[in-house]
Amino acid sequence: MKLVWIHGAPAAGKLTVATTLQKNHGFKLFHNHLAVDISLAIYDEFGEKDFYQFTNAIRFKVLKKANELGVEHLVMTYMTCAEEDNPQIQAYLEFFHRENIDVYPIHLKPSDEVLLERTTAAERINSHKISCPEQLGTLLASSKFKPIEHPRTLSIDNSELSPERVAAMILNHIGYSPT
Repeated sequence: MKLVWIHGAPAAGKLTVATTLQKNHGFKLFHNHLAVDISLAIYDEFGEKDFYQFTNAIRFKVLKKANELGVEHLVMTYMTCAEEDNPQIQAYLEFFHRENIDVYPIHLKPSDEVLLERTTAAERINSHKISCPEQLGTLLASSKFKPIEHPRTLSIDNSELSPERVAAMILNHIGYSPT
């Protein structure tokens, strides 16, 4: 299975690009908030107790099953790459290696100005996503959203690029050809 692992700061366009890959190119889509929303159904608050471990266990289970089912192309979104996430990133990379999943980390890095502007988009308002520029500004000031260190990582400044253009860059990077 080829896994496109789209990561970056909140409002970077991860789900928008992933949805483009799904709708226009037949990728299966496993976005970050699917696992988060399942966890929030039973936890009182984001991040409490063993929330992160439980949420990651859900992701590992889904990724393993997709690989077992023979899914050829999967796109996964994930808000990560702050320096403090490195142990979890390494756990994912080890998992992908063990499960023979070909991972292609894609780092979306629009400018901070674009991130703050996107934060107020209508689709973010009624979700568990950050939708307040002040909250995102605080997060950007305290966390560094860096690309995952991996030989196949591609970083894209998508400040001025359409989701279709970003998807085309990703497809070229992974050597995608429709089956």
